[in-house]
Amino acid sequence: MKKGTKRVLAMCLALLVVMGGMFFPAGSTAKAAEVITVGTNAEFPPFEYINNDGEPDGFDMAIMKAIGEAEDFEVKFTNMEFKSLVASLATGSLDAVIAGMTITEERQQSVDFSDSYYTAKQCIVIPKDSNITSLADLNGKKIAVQEGTTGDILCTPAEDNDVITDENTEVKRFKKGTDAIVTLNNGGVDAVVIDKNPAENFVANNEDKLKMIEDDTSTEEYAIAVGKGDTELLEKINAGLEKIKEDGTFDKLVAEYIGGDTEEEAASEAEFTITVGTNAEFPPFEYINNDGEPDGFDMAVIKAIGEAEGFDVKITNMEFKALIASLATGSLDAVIAGMTITEERQQSVDFSDSYYTATQCIVIPKDSQITSLADLNGKKIAVQEGTTGDILCTPAEDNDIITDESTEVQRFKKGTDAIVTLNNGGVDAVVIDKNPAENFVANNADSLKLIKDDTSTEEYAIAVGKGNTELLEKINAGLAKIKEDGTFDELVAEYIEGNTSDIEDSDGAQKKTFLENLKYVFVDTNGYQLMLNGLGVTIGISFAAGVLGIALGFVLALMKLTETRKKRKTVLSRIAGAYIDIIRGTPAMVQLLIMFMVIFRSKYAPIAAILSFGMNSGAYVAENIRAGILAVDIGQMEGGRSLGFTYGETMRYIILPQAIKNVIPALGNEMITLVKETSIVGYVAIVDLTKAGDFIVSRTYQAFLPLIAVAIVYYIIVKIMTKILAVIERRLRQSDNR
Repeated sequence: MKKGTKRVLAMCLALLVVMGGMFFPAGSTAKAAEVITVGTNAEFPPFEYINNDGEPDGFDMAIMKAIGEAEDFEVKFTNMEFKSLVASLATGSLDAVIAGMTITEERQQSVDFSDSYYTAKQCIVIPKDSNITSLADLNGKKIAVQEGTTGDILCTPAEDNDVITDENTEVKRFKKGTDAIVTLNNGGVDAVVIDKNPAENFVANNEDKLKMIEDDTSTEEYAIAVGKGDTELLEKINAGLEKIKEDGTFDKLVAEYIGGDTEEEAASEAEFTITVGTNAEFPPFEYINNDGEPDGFDMAVIKAIGEAEGFDVKITNMEFKALIASLATGSLDAVIAGMTITEERQQSVDFSDSYYTATQCIVIPKDSQITSLADLNGKKIAVQEGTTGDILCTPAEDNDIITDESTEVQRFKKGTDAIVTLNNGGVDAVVIDKNPAENFVANNADSLKLIKDDTSTEEYAIAVGKGNTELLEKINAGLAKIKEDGTFDELVAEYIEGNTSDIEDSDGAQKKTFLENLKYVFVDTNGYQLMLNGLGVTIGISFAAGVLGIALGFVLALMKLTETRKKRKTVLSRIAGAYIDIIRGTPAMVQLLIMFMVIFRSKYAPIAAILSFGMNSGAYVAENIRAGILAVDIGQMEGGRSLGFTYGETMRYIILPQAIKNVIPALGNEMITLVKETSIVGYVAIVDLTKAGDFIVSRTYQAFLPLIAVAIVYYIIVKIMTKILAVIERRLRQSDNR
């Protein structure tokens, strides 16, 4: 028994070590003296910006690296908001800061500064036709500045400000100088006040629109900041700065970054990425293409806007009803998903100008007698959850058409699921937007027809977070540009009026042979790739959550057992009991949504899923382990103690080895259950095995083959786990015969 138990314990320990390596990579030993962490704000070219490799670069970065080489220490850069730099230095998370930072009396109270490495002055950037000639002319105007900089201080009316004295002066603060310039170009402000070198850079890249005025009322010294009292590092930095000035390195860097051509760097800095949410279940506006990526008219429109306004777009696919919530939490910058402008939604988000006008349509079987929306009273209607069709078909006081309370509205997360249900006879009609309706009917021409409803029209728009006027102005400007240059019309022709060839035509698919259908569903549409990728995600999340659940379960079980040992409830047993009670008393789905949308604010979905399922599993594992320990005869504990073992030693060497053998079957069943429970991770935008099957259904309009395939794969996984569990149990039983 001892040999088999040791092997099992060794396997568990090895799994924990592996998972620890995956999620908590072994860091280096305590930070060596020659490595310092330097904070910067890479939004201030040519002093600091993000280069083409996505790394902080610029004059300041080069200066700091040169100082490090001269003084034999390495530099690790951390990019963060400018206003957070001094605070991070004070807390010790940074060793130094270089960010075009001016020496001020206020900052000197919190940090120590090196010798000055650059003298700068403020400049005013204005449109070419502006009559502004000095800083004093900005009184009463709208001024854009980079938050927390000298320009911000210089333009804010205050008692000690002798230049800007008009309280009506409106100062707009931006996190990036680039955003201030974009707002100026769009007419949102009258001027931008910023340091000379980035000002020269911005004007050089907008010379047809902008000009610059130097302000002689303010000059400033840039220096490197270190923690208050860190004289050792300060001396090294000053010594290194002196060396690179003496050997000519400093002058070379000035010539390269400030005196030289920085157009490439400015262009790189001007590009940024926004995360755009969508629900790729609404063709031709959004769908999953053959490569498994979100595609469609909406995706093409937002990418074209990004090209017009100089930003990149990262698409995140999720449930339609989760889009606005994710926008509110800040995990999304914008949403484009065939979303209608409504008063209710306008309370939570801001909408761009409308980019498409749509009408509702009724999809019905070919032999149906329904002719209008009013005919749907008392019928079974399928809609996509949260859409205009949902609102239009739900009986309510303000609904003048659907008034019959017996009307049954079935809400689906995907329009495709509604169509599949209609084809199967589960509902009498589907109410959905015109273009996806036309798409669905075209792919089911042998069984469905379409009726246009003229009682409702709606405007589609792009949603951004409430108050995010900067991004909204860029999107509206980009939308106007692509409409003017003909790009928008080309996209309409390609995706809506033309042939959306990426969505395979499934007309007549039911007439194909079984093998032809199999090839169409899993090969022609690359369904097998989606399922393989989804399988990897399912196994990864299940394995990680399982290991976490076992580790947590052991801890909770031992905490709960303290009341058995003490013969009374303890603080630890109460904590463990409350945890187990809450986790077992609430649905896993709710726990997952809380973890993802509340705790992680709709970010890091895989980590949120692993933690959620691991914590959920831990509650059940704890009770299994506790039961296994209590199942060991009490005489075993008494015998161990009588031999001189401590309580901990008795548990370790006598009780736990026997308990583990008792609970292995229960733990195995818990792991099998966990694998199947992870099928709900699609709700938080994770494409697991089940979600991959959903995507295949959406593309092929066939539910049987994809869902059966998903079920078979889950069955195979469970059978493999069952076999492994049987082998482990058999090995453990060998000790009973010795």
